[in-house]
This record gives sequence, C-alpha cells and structure tokens, in this order.
Amino acid sequence: MISERLKQISNFINDDHDVADIGSDHGLLLVLLSNRNFSHEVIGVENKIGPFSNLEKTVNKIAKTNFKCLLSDGLKDVKENYKTIVIAGMGYSNLENILKNDKNFGSRENFVIDCHTNQKEIRNLFYELRYKIGDEKIIFEDSIYYDVIKFEKNNDNHVYNSLELKYGPLNLKRKNEIFIKRYSESLNKLKNLCNSINNLERKRELENEIKELEEIIK
Repeated sequence: MISERLKQISNFINDDHDVADIGSDHGLLLVLLSNRNFSHEVIGVENKIGPFSNLEKTVNKIAKTNFKCLLSDGLKDVKENYKTIVIAGMGYSNLENILKNDKNFGSRENFVIDCHTNQKEIRNLFYELRYKIGDEKIIFEDSIYYDVIKFEKNNDNHVYNSLELKYGPLNLKRKNEIFIKRYSESLNKLKNLCNSINNLERKRELENEIKELEEIIK
C-alpha cells in the first residue's frame, strides 16, 4: 500500500522535468509516476546493493524506457538534466551532505523534501541556497507528523521571516486542521513541562514558546 506521504510527494512533482529520486528504496514513487503516465525521465538512486536490487526489480516491472535506476551515492552521478530532485525519509545531516556534494547543484530547479527532523533548519538551508517554498503540506500518518516541502529557485528574491522559516509560510497562511492539531499538542506539552519545573530562566523560555504557539494557532 502506497502511503499518503508518498502520494503527496508525487503531487509536488512537475510534469515537465526529468526527476531523480534519491534513496528510492523499493521505487514506489516511480510506480506512482508511471501510473500517471509520466513522460519525462525518472531515475531512482540507491547506494546499497540490497535496496538497489529491490529498486531494480520495480524498474523492470515498470518496463518503460524513461524509467531507470542507478547504484550511486546521493547526487554524485545524477546528470544535470534532472531538474527535480526528491529526497525523502532522510535526516537533516544526510540531506545537507547530499546537497553539498552535488556537482550539478546549479542546474536543479526544484527539490521535493520529506525530512524527518530539523524543519526550520531545512527551510533555512534552502533559503540560503536561494530557493523559496513553492508548496508544503503536513501529513499525519502512523501517528507521526511529516512535512513535505517543495522548494523552487527563488528568482524573485522572496524573503521569509523567522516564524515562516520555523513553521512554514504556507502552513501559517492556511492553518488547516492538521496544522492546528499538531501545534495544539505541542502547546499542551509545553504547558505541562512549564508547570513542572522550578528553574526561572528555563520557565521564562518556555513561557515565550507557549506564547508563540498560542499566537500561531489562534
């Protein structure tokens, strides 16, 4: 069964770009793109033999000439024609390392990122690399909140404030049900923690965080 998170990643992919899926695992994203008759090149990349074998089986089943797989590390051998890059299911440090070692980074137009940690740092990293947030969505699946974010070249020099980098500019505008649920839970946890500690300095820090959350979910 293909997850809602993976479906959302697929929805953020342009139809007019060649796509590279880094850390493709079983290649389920490639299956989704094949099912929508994606006409541009799609390559799944894995850096270990076991996962690559599973990916290769999927690509063979798809049996389309524009779907390929590659045994390689990150974006090291992904050619410059691949304008949309998907990196899903990795931590922040792995993501940062992949980007820094991409010799064709300047040719990438879009990144679709599903990273499990450090959302503020991720938004800030791409902002510093001159990308803006084209779209974003929070997925709640298997009792976990996931942030799927589409970054696009920031050709209009769009500027974000600290709250937008922390919570997501489009998330703050939409404030949908999942967004409210997520940060209401965070707010309750902070309140309980604040009530349980005696250190005044830490208590003030928590009170500021509580005030911030109350503002964004009201």
